[in-house]
Amino acid sequence: MRGTNLFPVRFCSISFAEIRSRLLLFWVMNPSLPVQGSAALTLREFPMKRAHTAEIDFMSNLPEELLLYIMRLSSLKARAAVQTCILSKRWMHLWEFLPDLDFDLREFNNGDPEQDQQRFSCFVTTMLERRKTHILHKFRLSSGNLCKNQHGLSIRKWVAYAIQHQVHMLELAVCLCDADTVLTDYVFACDSIEELHLHLSQCHPGGCLFGTEKINLPRVRKLQLNSQCITHADFISYLISGCLLLEELWLESFDLPFDSTISSQKLKHLTLKNCRFITELTIIAPNLVSFCFFGSIIGLQRLINQCGSLLSLTISAVGSLAGIYDIDIFPSKNVLSRLESLEFCVPKNEPTPESPSFYTVYNLKKLSICGHSFDRFPCIWKYLPNLEKLTVWSSCQHSKEQYSESLKWDDVLRRALIECKRLKIVGVVFTVYDDRKRKLLEDLRQLRDVEIVISDRGF
Repeated sequence: MRGTNLFPVRFCSISFAEIRSRLLLFWVMNPSLPVQGSAALTLREFPMKRAHTAEIDFMSNLPEELLLYIMRLSSLKARAAVQTCILSKRWMHLWEFLPDLDFDLREFNNGDPEQDQQRFSCFVTTMLERRKTHILHKFRLSSGNLCKNQHGLSIRKWVAYAIQHQVHMLELAVCLCDADTVLTDYVFACDSIEELHLHLSQCHPGGCLFGTEKINLPRVRKLQLNSQCITHADFISYLISGCLLLEELWLESFDLPFDSTISSQKLKHLTLKNCRFITELTIIAPNLVSFCFFGSIIGLQRLINQCGSLLSLTISAVGSLAGIYDIDIFPSKNVLSRLESLEFCVPKNEPTPESPSFYTVYNLKKLSICGHSFDRFPCIWKYLPNLEKLTVWSSCQHSKEQYSESLKWDDVLRRALIECKRLKIVGVVFTVYDDRKRKLLEDLRQLRDVEIVISDRGF
């Protein structure tokens, strides 16, 4: 850097060899990158030339446009991107032209919250001042509780900077002051945003972070909103009417106003996670093909039956199902018969509500379900002639439960391999994987020539 160090960054906090190798890996593994002139090395030429000219820095000899492209592919956060300035002279000012900015307060966590927030605020402000390009594709800000220490105005300035530079993808995870509607008014009136993620919270919950009665997001196609601080009665109708091109909507921890309606001709993907008051919600989306639901299942069947064009359905019940075992949570036969993908999970040790209509999923190609949920569907496999991918979740951690669960999913997979003739991929998700389960999987591989994948997270 020239002169004094304007950035309060401890360079020793990251391995530069790791950064460099990571950037180089993206370049080598992407032969379709736009390379010109002498930097156009093929994958076969690169190892040979490096062996004969080990002292030449091929990475820094690439065009600046390609170096910026590689930095974008590597998804470096803003602080790590600035730290690349000491790799070589060619890298000294590259970060000033990055079109993607990712600021995260957690990168400055050294044990003293006040100093960490001060350093983070200084870093973000200085980096935005030093940028030498007006192009801004992505702006991500995760600032935690920064507003508690008089940094609320800085957050507004940073977001205003992104909006003034016609940002395309905006992601904010911020904590705002009581009833602070200035920032949300900025965001909901930006006509350049194509993808918007908002995770809003308050220092002292109780106020509403939505002040304007007009939302103008004409280019937004994907919107994710996680907030319990927007309680305006007509917010949903304003949101839908202001996002005419909206195709994907995600609402999380959202208190739906009474008698809300999600009505859109363009909407294709809808996710509701831990939202309250869904019993009064109405969905009018004739082109909806994917619906994901996480939460209490009361009122869910009515919602799904309104979506006659669904091809993919995810249901994850949260909390106890006590007292509602006799409720049919699955939609009508007309909806189920069209499904090609279904994911279904209920809490451990909770019986799965039985549903006669579940046996109409004969067009299903992808199924993901908890191992303990098959108790209510022992004959399901003969109704799945087109099933190609199956994922079974097993979550037991105690030894006795582990053995019982092993027998359960073992029997499930054995029946599936015999009955589903088109099955190609089987995934088994374990939290505990031992020799007993390994032997059972080896025995199953002898039944059919299918790919069996093991994971602890999912597929």
